[in-house]
Amino acid sequence: MALLNPETDAAEAAHLIALPRTSTRMREANSAPADGAAEYAAALHQLDLGHRKLRTGFADHLGLTHNEYDAFMFITESQTTTPKDLAATLRFTTGATTAMIDRLENVDLVHRIPNPGDRRSVLLEPTPHGETQAAWVISNYIRIANDAVTSHTTLTAQALTDAISHITTIITNATEQHWQQS
Repeated sequence: MALLNPETDAAEAAHLIALPRTSTRMREANSAPADGAAEYAAALHQLDLGHRKLRTGFADHLGLTHNEYDAFMFITESQTTTPKDLAATLRFTTGATTAMIDRLENVDLVHRIPNPGDRRSVLLEPTPHGETQAAWVISNYIRIANDAVTSHTTLTAQALTDAISHITTIITNATEQHWQQS
């Protein structure tokens, strides 16, 4: 199975879903958006939709649900983590996390090992098979990024990276500010 063939799996253009209306106070605080802000927001929305489709393809290829895929990639990126940290990251209960870890162990993507720092706890690590599967995911991300960088005619790879890094920082800061105010 070829994953995400651009000719057969291209995402259809989706319309931007209307965001909730803001209060008068919020509109006054934010005043008029900058030129191009609405188009930029729509492009970000399309990027999000495309990325979700890509992650769904990765999860499907691995035979995982979205949540299992997220757990597997978190464990792989961490290299070693605790079930407690995994549960906190995914915002799952300990019971749901235990069931997910069991499932990931059953398909040989992760395993539990004794925690040398706490004999009552275990650590989670990717198995060799899990490392191979994670490497497959990463190589596909790199292939797709290579296609994006080499096919863009006006921005360099560094400019594209800078733009994504910039908007990631803006979104992260806005999210943190929102949750601090709530």
